[in-house]
Amino acid sequence: MGPCEARVTDETLLDYWLETDAAGVELLEAHLFTCASCTARLEEMQALHAGIATLGREGRVSGILSRSLLNRMQRDGVRVRLYSVSPGETVACAVFPGDDLLVAALRANFANAERVTLSMVSTHAPLAAPEELTVSPSDTEVLWAVSAAHGRTLPSMRLQLTLTTVDADARVLGAYVLEHTAIEPR
Repeated sequence: MGPCEARVTDETLLDYWLETDAAGVELLEAHLFTCASCTARLEEMQALHAGIATLGREGRVSGILSRSLLNRMQRDGVRVRLYSVSPGETVACAVFPGDDLLVAALRANFANAERVTLSMVSTHAPLAAPEELTVSPSDTEVLWAVSAAHGRTLPSMRLQLTLTTVDADARVLGAYVLEHTAIEPR
């Protein structure tokens, strides 16, 4: 086999592997059967995911996730505690002994936004520098994940999360409050 003449994009390979896009599957599989380069890239993605799932079960994943990656991690046995919150809402949350990963699904209307920042402030201090994200007008949520192992070390506190557009207006798309209750170990 020679070099790839019709390189498949990373997004197409990821959609295929995560089973999120059924369109063109037969053509893609025919290409993968004859193209060692694209097949090797797909295998690298599969190995990367296996590592991410292992890290998730070990409580070593944090940051922004896609819904398809979160679903795949759950199918692979990562135990997720998911809290969905809409702008202006306050949600009680906690970390329980069997949890591997905590996820806050921050709902918002991204119709007029291309980039947003996620800022996090606790009753004690800012938790991290604002994180800048690319969003699509069709998105309905941002998934922010924290390892359950880290969550178990946190005291009871109020956590304020804010999504703001990265543009001249710097519009707040959503302000969310998580009331975290520390669970005492038995």
